[in-house]
Amino acid sequence: MDDSHGVGVLGAQDARPVGGDLGPGELACSQPMGRFRNLRGHVRQSAWKTLHVGGLQVQVRTFGEPPDPGAVYLCPSVGEYPIYDDDIYQVILEDERRNTLFRSAITAAAPGATVLEIGSGPDLLWTLAAVGAGASRVYAIEVIEDSARRAEQTARSHPSDDIRVIAGDATSVVLPERADVCIAEIVGCIGGSEGIVAVLADARSRHLAPSASVIPSAVRTLAGAICLLDLFGGDVAMPPAFTPYAEAVFQQVGMPFDLRLYVGGVDATALMSTTGVIEDLRFNEQSYVQGGDLRLEITRCGRVDGLLAWIELAVAPGDAGLNSLVEDTNWLPVYVPFTLDEPIDVNVGDVLSLQVAVANADDGIHPEYFFRGQLTRTGSGAEVTVSAESRYSGGAFRSTVVHRGLLR
Repeated sequence: MDDSHGVGVLGAQDARPVGGDLGPGELACSQPMGRFRNLRGHVRQSAWKTLHVGGLQVQVRTFGEPPDPGAVYLCPSVGEYPIYDDDIYQVILEDERRNTLFRSAITAAAPGATVLEIGSGPDLLWTLAAVGAGASRVYAIEVIEDSARRAEQTARSHPSDDIRVIAGDATSVVLPERADVCIAEIVGCIGGSEGIVAVLADARSRHLAPSASVIPSAVRTLAGAICLLDLFGGDVAMPPAFTPYAEAVFQQVGMPFDLRLYVGGVDATALMSTTGVIEDLRFNEQSYVQGGDLRLEITRCGRVDGLLAWIELAVAPGDAGLNSLVEDTNWLPVYVPFTLDEPIDVNVGDVLSLQVAVANADDGIHPEYFFRGQLTRTGSGAEVTVSAESRYSGGAFRSTVVHRGLLR
C-alpha cells in the first residue's frame, strides 16, 4: 500500500526520494553513505561463536570488538518471545523520548480510573506512573516469572498504593473487574510483531470496560528498500554481546532459522526507495490493517537485498509520533531480507511491487510477515521475482544472502 496518503494521528511520511538536497545526478548514483563504512574493519576481525540449540550446534559470525559509535550493527529481535534481562530493561528505562510520551498520556488518562497494565516488567514504571497520577487501582500483568516476582517486590515497597501484580499471560489470567484504561507497551519494532492485536482483542472481550482507552493510541509500520550487505561493506557479523539472545531465540523456537534482525546505527540515508505502509494499527478505534499492496520506487542506483521496516508510534491521540528510523529510541528498525543468492542491481525508476500478507503463527498471537512480488525494470519492463518473509516460529535456515553470511 502506498504511503502517500499519510495518517493524521501519526504524522504523514511522504513517499519521496531520500537524499537531502542532492541534485538529480547525485541522488541517482550516490553510493551508501560514508558514515556506514567504518564498520568494515570490525567485520574483517570476525570470529565464529558456537550456539547450542537442543542437540544441534549453530555458529554465528561476530565482531572481535564492539562497533564504533554510529556504525551499523545487527541484533536478534527478542521482544516477541519475550526475552528480557537487566541490560534490556535498562535500555528501555533510559529511553527518555518514550518515557516522556507515555508519562504524558498516563497523566491525562489515569485519574480516578481502574487501570490495567499488560507487560509491566519488574520496575512497574507505568503502573507507578498511573497511581501517581491518581488511578484508583492498577492491575499489572507480567508473563515472565522472574520479572513478575520482582514486580511484586516493587509493589510491596509502595504499600499505600493499590497495586495488584498478576503473574501470567494476559490472554489466560482472570481479573476481578474490568479496567477503564489499558497500558499495553507491547509494541514491537514491527508494530504488531509482539502480538498486540490479538492480546488487545482478548483484553477488550474479558478485561476492559466497553469505553476503555488504550495507551498507546496507534502505530504504523513503514518499509523501504535497502542493501544491508553494502552497509556492512560486503560482510555481516553481530556484536558478541548479542549472541546469547540469538541462542535464546533458537532455543525457545526449538530450531535454528532465519531469525528476525534489528538494525542499529541506520537512518533514512540508507534507503534506496520511496516508502510505504505495511501495518496501520489504531487501538482506540479498533482498526487493524495488516498487509496489502506495497509499491516502492527506486530513488538511486545501486543494489537492494531486502526491506527496512520501522515504526511511527502515537502514544496519545494527536501525538506527533515517535519515529524509530529518525529518533534515538529503544525501538530499532528491522531488516526483512529477500530470498536471493545475491543483491539485485537497481536503477532510478525501477519499481518494487509487493503483496504483503500477515498471518498469525501457530500460537494465534504473534504475526508473521510474507512478501511476494517483483522488481520491474524502468524502460524495458523486465521483471525480477522477489520474495521475503519475517517469521516468529521458525522456518527456513540460511535462505538469504545475509543469513548465510551470519549463520552456519
